[in-house]
Amino acid sequence: MPYSTTQTGHYQFSSMVFNRLLFTLTLGLLATLSASAQRTQSNVEPDYHYRNGLELFEKANYAAARYEFRQYMEPRRGDGAKSLLNTSDQNAVEAEYYIALTSLYIDEPGAELLVDRFVKNNSQHPKAGQLYGDLGTYYYNRQDYTKAIDFLEKAVRQGGSSTQQSGYKYQLALSYYNTQNLQKALPLLNEIKVDPNSTDAPAASYYAGTINFRNKNFNEAVADFRRIENNPTYQNQVPNWIAQSLYRQRRYDDLLAYTEPLLKRNNGAGMNEVALFTAEVFYQQNQFARAIPYYKSYVNTAGAKAPGAVKFRYGQSLFRTGAYNDAIAQLKTLAGGKDTTAQYAAYTLGVSYLQTQNPTYALNAFDQAGRLSFNREIQEEARFNHAKLQLDQNNGADAVKELTAFLKQYPDSKFENEANELVGEAYFASNNYPAAIAYIEGLKRRTPKINATYQRLTYNQGINDFNAERYQQAVANFDKSLKYPVENSLQQAAQFWKAESYSAGKQYDTAIPLYASISKAGGADSYATKSLYGLGYAYFNKKDYTRALPYFRDFVSRGGDADDRVQVQDATIRLADTYFATKQYENALRSYDQAIAQNAPDKDYASYQKALILSYVGRDAEAKAQFDQVQRQYPNSRFVDESLFQKANVDFEKGSYQVAIQGFTKLIQDKPNSALIPAALLKRAIAYGNLQQYDPAVADYKRILDNYGESDQAQSALLGIQNTLNDAGRPEEFSQVLGQYKKGNPGSTDVERVQFENARNIYASGKYEQAIQSFLNFMQEYPASPNTNQARYYVAESYRQTNDVANALRYYNLVIADNKSDYLVRAATRAAELEVKQKNYGRAVRNYQLIQSRAGSKAEQVTAQLGLMDTYFVYPKLDSAAIVAREIAAGGNVVPGAQNRAQLMLGKVALSRNDYKTAQADFDKTIALAKDIYGAEAQYYLGEILYRQKKYKESVSTLLKFNEQFSDFEYWKGKAFILVSDNNVALDEPAQAKAVLNSIIENSSDETIVTEAKQKLATLESKN
Repeated sequence: MPYSTTQTGHYQFSSMVFNRLLFTLTLGLLATLSASAQRTQSNVEPDYHYRNGLELFEKANYAAARYEFRQYMEPRRGDGAKSLLNTSDQNAVEAEYYIALTSLYIDEPGAELLVDRFVKNNSQHPKAGQLYGDLGTYYYNRQDYTKAIDFLEKAVRQGGSSTQQSGYKYQLALSYYNTQNLQKALPLLNEIKVDPNSTDAPAASYYAGTINFRNKNFNEAVADFRRIENNPTYQNQVPNWIAQSLYRQRRYDDLLAYTEPLLKRNNGAGMNEVALFTAEVFYQQNQFARAIPYYKSYVNTAGAKAPGAVKFRYGQSLFRTGAYNDAIAQLKTLAGGKDTTAQYAAYTLGVSYLQTQNPTYALNAFDQAGRLSFNREIQEEARFNHAKLQLDQNNGADAVKELTAFLKQYPDSKFENEANELVGEAYFASNNYPAAIAYIEGLKRRTPKINATYQRLTYNQGINDFNAERYQQAVANFDKSLKYPVENSLQQAAQFWKAESYSAGKQYDTAIPLYASISKAGGADSYATKSLYGLGYAYFNKKDYTRALPYFRDFVSRGGDADDRVQVQDATIRLADTYFATKQYENALRSYDQAIAQNAPDKDYASYQKALILSYVGRDAEAKAQFDQVQRQYPNSRFVDESLFQKANVDFEKGSYQVAIQGFTKLIQDKPNSALIPAALLKRAIAYGNLQQYDPAVADYKRILDNYGESDQAQSALLGIQNTLNDAGRPEEFSQVLGQYKKGNPGSTDVERVQFENARNIYASGKYEQAIQSFLNFMQEYPASPNTNQARYYVAESYRQTNDVANALRYYNLVIADNKSDYLVRAATRAAELEVKQKNYGRAVRNYQLIQSRAGSKAEQVTAQLGLMDTYFVYPKLDSAAIVAREIAAGGNVVPGAQNRAQLMLGKVALSRNDYKTAQADFDKTIALAKDIYGAEAQYYLGEILYRQKKYKESVSTLLKFNEQFSDFEYWKGKAFILVSDNNVALDEPAQAKAVLNSIIENSSDETIVTEAKQKLATLESKN
């Protein structure tokens, strides 16, 4: 409550009077001069000037009045102005009084000397006392309180009428008040405030109340303010003083009895502080619901001027009554500060966000409370809750870090036991299974809950080991899991994957009894069914086809789950293979047909195998037709070359050499890059020889020896050409052929081998520049070496490692152009990757297509398809990318993750076309396939789609699933939370956006993400 310096209205009144006086003085002076001029023409009465002076004084025409009084005094001075007056002449004394007073009023120099002389000369005259009072009032009105005090003290001592004295005492009290001499002011005010005849009594009571309040005499203050609570001048101020006085005395019941009825009658702006003190009392009494309306009234009126502590208690009251959203609205403006209120507000805000199911904002609020150290207990609790919430949100890695730091910082915390229990779970959630396992194994005491966690941890680590092909470690971890069979389903799973680990490690004899024990569970148990599949493969890989057959057959007959469709299709083909291997051809044909009908990923293989069987059983026409069907139906299949070859071989085997020659020729001409060219040339040469067409036979043999000297067919070609030349009667030519072959394929000398191995060792040590020179020297010294293409490949690899792209591509292309080396596919793959980086997409496509045509396995073929798909996407040729992606997705995971990657690509193609509906469906399918890096990328794009559609809250909800499903993928997790901050900005929640970005900067291990987050944060802060 601000303190007033003067009684209301006094200063305004004196200023108004002063201005009016100046105006009047001017007019009066003119009038006086005029009157004087007239009077000189007539005789003047003796008291005329005196009476005229009084009249002018009453009219506040002080200059003119002074003149008249001086005119009156002139003849009465004996020897001039210095002569003493006759004090018995009352008019003369009063004239002298008025001369001194008017001189003071018009600021005449020396006026104060006139006053002092008058008082000295007329000390017993009533006017002397009045003059002190008038002079004190004069200075009082001019707010020169120090001078006013000097004269008013004299006036009060001088005495006078009670009315006059009361006025002087009030002015003296206010002068004391305004010079902060409250000790002298209060007695005077106490005297005046109870004077029923004093018009200043209400004001005196008000100022006495303020002094008593300042002196902490609250009872007296209340009495003073009560005295004037109905006074129109003070009735709007008094309630605040009374309420505050009662509050300071802790007379809460009296306060409420006074304020509540008052606020019901009048709740206007003047009652603002009354409402506040009422709210504060209810808050201290934990009557939060009753406090809320009064806090609301105060805060709404005060607006931005409302103190933060008051806003906090208002927010706390809302929080305590379960009005969490309203509490959030009050507290969030306080939580960003750097004081005690901010710390308490942030903590309460965190709990409120939890109550409103907003854990992300709760995390940020607890983080803010934990950063402030004003209240150590709140800081400790906030940090613990933050760590717990990290775990609840599946931020396992962050939870581990925070819980560990918490236990170190607060070793004697009341949360110590709970924190210790949570560490194991946090390790589990972070997927840091080795650390979690080590932590639990180091505990002295393990509860059933911890053992259940240990069972899951060791099982999951076993799965990780299995996927990383660490089969021995996988078995060890599955054994650990099996020691604590808390969950039956997990026990069965561990047993199954233990068998899988032995099988993958080719320890089939160990795996088989494990599979067998699981399969006996029977019924609908999925692992019992999967064990049939595992048993079939174990025996199949042992080439024990007879024992493999019934397991594949039983697995296929059960059909499996929808998720096992690819396995069922694969088992159908393996069943057919076992029938084939055991010469049950009709059964094999039926099973291959079944796989084709199921649209199995390897249906091209099934079709090819079916043709082979038909050729084996002598159904040549059907076999040839089936080989033709493979070529027509699967033009990109790696079995097209095989079909061309085998179709020609059907005719070759039955002696139809001329027709066979045509078939082999078609393969040689249509597929010049096929790995079957040496075999086709050899068969065609034999066919020519059988038809006694020796020249083309010799030519084919020579072609093998010249171009495919490293192939398996080279030795047969050498023997074949020798026999053919003998049959043709030209045996002498063989010596030349043999010499040429030896020249092109010299035996590896020890020196050459050592030199080549030395160059490879240099490469392996990472000394790429020296490796380049060593391989170049080798190729120059041994230009005909069979290791030339291998040397070219390593030169290219070394150039790639030193970022010399042009030379790398040059040597990769030399390997590709030779078209005969085992390094062809590898060189083409590397070249394709570099061409993509150089944005030479057309060349990259050609290389991937070459790899597909020369792929030696389904896995190589799919790898090439993946590269082709990605290249088409960046080309961009979106239609082509989508076509290849669908082919890969339909083929299953021949290459780990291929299906997921292809499904992701379909979503990215749709997203590039702004076809959000299709993109969402494809991304959902990607996530459903596996929780791998492609699923993580898909989850990010789902959030981006919603962000593009301005569905910001839905986008945040989608992106927060990263903690639950994809916390291991640091880059995409970082991207997701940067997008969360973008959503927060769009939702006008800049504080939340900053908190998210700060968390990324502090916790992310990906420098790219940290840099991006810092840039975003700097942009946000520059807008404040």
